[in-house]
Amino acid sequence: MESALARLDTAALETRRRTVAAEMRRGPVRDALTAQAMGILREVTRRKIGVALYAGQLIGGAALFRGEVIEMDTGEGKTYTGLVAAALYAWCGRGVHVISANDYLAARDAEILRPALEALGVSVGVVTHETKPGERRGQYAADVTFVSNKEVAFDYLRDQLRRDDIAGDASVYYKVRRTLGGAFATEPPTLRGLDVAIVDEIDSVLADDAGTPLIISAETDGALDADTAAAAADVATHLLAGRDFVSDPHGISVELTPAGERAIDEAAVTLGDAFAQRIRRYELVTAALTATLKLHRDRQYLVRDGKIVLIDEQTGRTMPDRYWGRDLHLMVEWKEGLAPSKTRRSLASVSFQRFFRGYRSLAGMSGTVREISPELSRIYGLGVTFVPRRKPLRRAFIGRTIFANRDALWREAARQVAAFHAAGRPVLIGVRSVAEALRASAALAPLGVPHAVLSAAHDKEEAEIVARAGTRGAVTVATNMAGRGTDIKLGEGVAELGGLVVMLCERHDSQRVDRQLMGRCARQGEPGAVLELVSLEDQSLASVGEWRRRVAGSDTHGIAAAFARAQRDSERVRAKARLEMVRRDERLKKLLAFAGGMD
Repeated sequence: MESALARLDTAALETRRRTVAAEMRRGPVRDALTAQAMGILREVTRRKIGVALYAGQLIGGAALFRGEVIEMDTGEGKTYTGLVAAALYAWCGRGVHVISANDYLAARDAEILRPALEALGVSVGVVTHETKPGERRGQYAADVTFVSNKEVAFDYLRDQLRRDDIAGDASVYYKVRRTLGGAFATEPPTLRGLDVAIVDEIDSVLADDAGTPLIISAETDGALDADTAAAAADVATHLLAGRDFVSDPHGISVELTPAGERAIDEAAVTLGDAFAQRIRRYELVTAALTATLKLHRDRQYLVRDGKIVLIDEQTGRTMPDRYWGRDLHLMVEWKEGLAPSKTRRSLASVSFQRFFRGYRSLAGMSGTVREISPELSRIYGLGVTFVPRRKPLRRAFIGRTIFANRDALWREAARQVAAFHAAGRPVLIGVRSVAEALRASAALAPLGVPHAVLSAAHDKEEAEIVARAGTRGAVTVATNMAGRGTDIKLGEGVAELGGLVVMLCERHDSQRVDRQLMGRCARQGEPGAVLELVSLEDQSLASVGEWRRRVAGSDTHGIAAAFARAQRDSERVRAKARLEMVRRDERLKKLLAFAGGMD
């Protein structure tokens, strides 16, 4: 249809668009009508913003419109692929949420796509953490709303808190009030419903973020006092790993053994009233163990303005409004010498699995889906379509070097980065934590290599740092923040030098996250390279055992196999936990059916 549509003037094209949109709203929407709509959409987009959607983007957009998940290589243009599906759903009269992994991506995509969507007769809203409560309802009322997963889920929870239908007669009373209106009317909800969700980076949202439920809580009296925290920490220091407690190598959980419980019971005899109840003293000591052994400053959290700010280990971004449960958050505050905050009482909670299964239509996209495709099918009933690459991949793998420890790794990494910088080639150094990013920066400083650091501690400068990361001679140290959704554009003359070099200096627990980071280079047929420097002290190898690390470290194939095993084990444990959360939701749903459901 391209040549015929190109001959139409603006008025004729708009008439054709209105006619097709009206047909789609009446339904049913068959393939022939979808094809007409996509042809018109492509021509309007080409004229308005100068982007001619290519075949892969149309294939992906059609799959999203069918309610599927698509895997597209990084750099293949998922943002515009989402535009296709969002506009088609909106023409059908559906309310669409385009959901991103964070506020930065939601605001960015809204800015990029707004001109095209408005030219297609589709209104656009955007909700971020900065959006005021009074403005949110209007933004959600738009045909297409761009929002992060956490913001939309928390708005859903806040709507549930405003409802009176908690159970039984209250539900009937609320429905009568809503129906009669007038004096009986209540404040309308912020969301107009859960109709269509198009989830960008769907593996991050539905897998990486799904293990932690979203909770709205309120402060209550009764903060953990310093003496109690100190006593719990003192008891914890006398417990032995393996004998008194078991630590999860893939997470932050710590579980007491019977021997550990007996040791705590004996110590509690000389302690105060806070340790009088058995369950309570186990909770306190477990929180102390977790705070001291599993939670580390600049890895799992920052200290900012005298408060604990959590870091999302999957994305590397801060979570300023998130808290660990009950005593754990307070125990970390005590460890850092901060003033204790009040304890928090849960008011409402929802898991991502339950929330997203509440949408009438669900679809999504990512560059790394194949590893979790069975889980997407089992939990959400979503099929996966693999979209072909537009241009041949020109990513070179320079090699893998093994080091006995992190100090040796960073000495060599700094030397190689200095050589790339001198040649004018940009380098992106990938690490897992704020602490390791600082370590990388310290290794580069003596060699006089100018560099930028992108981590949870520098999240406000993200857009500016990413914009410069592909320019000639740029050196960027980045946590997982640079692994998803960021398009690092090559500066003038950089392609001729071989493109961006991604240097993996620390593996992640998930192979998908490593693939996302490697995908920052060699996008859309551009040249690029990946260089891997690994250490036997790498955090992700903690679960394979010391002797296996040493044996694997004797050759590059062995270390690659060790990493693959550790990542598979970690993914399997996390997937099992997510499935158990779904099963728990289903059990609760049945138990609470008499009260009108879980919400």
